[in-house]
Amino acid sequence: MNHILLSPCDGTVISLDRVPDEAFASGMLGDGFAVEPENGDICAPAAGKIVSISESRHAYAIAADFGDLLVHIGIDTIGVPEAFLPIAMVGDYVAAGQPIARADLDMIKKAGLSPVIPVLITDLRISGTIKKNYGKARGGNVC
Repeated sequence: MNHILLSPCDGTVISLDRVPDEAFASGMLGDGFAVEPENGDICAPAAGKIVSISESRHAYAIAADFGDLLVHIGIDTIGVPEAFLPIAMVGDYVAAGQPIARADLDMIKKAGLSPVIPVLITDLRISGTIKKNYGKARGGNVC
């Protein structure tokens, strides 16, 4: 069974092997895709419950109906928590395409970090079941 995920933002959908971080690029953390963002409006790639938000506000774990997801805003962005504004909170149920965060991409880039956003299915039982459409995408639309 294929599962549908939405792009978390406007940008270019790329394969995980293009993410500048070995843990994501190797697929060690799960199957998925990444987005080179055009803006910092981040939405939920699928409906589900926000089960955790990293202390630095750059990573969101979502329990979707079909498995667990991770939306990771930027690479090595743990040191710039001021670049992130959560919109959804832990315990919130979000619809697919609903805003969950805002990221200041300029601040991330000025810190010398990559703003690329990996979206992963972290539930290894269903890993490998998403169809990926690479290229330009609009936030909240199928990618």
